[in-house]
Amino acid sequence: MAPYSKLTVLMAAVLLATVPAGCGRPGAGGAPGPAGPAPTLSGTASASAGPSSPAPVPSSSSSPAATATASNRVVSASVAYPWHWPNDPARPGAVRHDVAVPPVPALVAIGAASHPASGSQPAFDRMSFTFTAALPGYRFAFVDQLVGDAGGRPVPIAGRGVLRVIFQPAQAHTADGTASSIGTQPRRPLHLTRMVDYAAAGDFEGVLTYGIGIDRPGQGNPQPRVRAYEVVRIGAGGRTTYTVAIDIAWR
Repeated sequence: MAPYSKLTVLMAAVLLATVPAGCGRPGAGGAPGPAGPAPTLSGTASASAGPSSPAPVPSSSSSPAATATASNRVVSASVAYPWHWPNDPARPGAVRHDVAVPPVPALVAIGAASHPASGSQPAFDRMSFTFTAALPGYRFAFVDQLVGDAGGRPVPIAGRGVLRVIFQPAQAHTADGTASSIGTQPRRPLHLTRMVDYAAAGDFEGVLTYGIGIDRPGQGNPQPRVRAYEVVRIGAGGRTTYTVAIDIAWR
């Protein structure tokens, strides 16, 4: 494996800072879910916007050196969807991963934090979703209202706009369906600069849906830009986790 550039390691360090160990707000819940073997992906990621090189991301309190420790080693880190308005038909917010199931990737942690502008990079808020087993495919778009997948009823969420994120295949419950698989997550509401709230909107037959409430309409002008960033890492005990970070620019 070719050595990572300093830039890629820096981006990974910032992403790792947004998972619950370094959330912008205290998380609610206990320890992460049980560890398990790390299956390999049966395919590769592809974004409708095409490939993109990692761009500089402002650092938080984490040091890049932390990603190289035995208990926190980054396997890969990359931009999956570069900054763009995801409702653009020519470049919709969608990232494909071909995943062999079972097991279905299970959501074990949610993180949220704000990141100030740095150099050419805009200020943004980030919500990260960490899974077991593999990176699921996902799509995201601004919607007028967050609706529950099961009954079609509106899901209460703060904000003037909603970014809906759908992961597939993915779930937020244990394999036997008796309990949530999420170990840590931020308290509601978020009170970040752009992201003000979030809510679950569905977890059924391998389709997992969340809404992120934002402070302005997502389909107005100017159009809010969104980015997706992914990190695969090996943590304590050799457990591999797969994180999808959804970023929304402040301006």
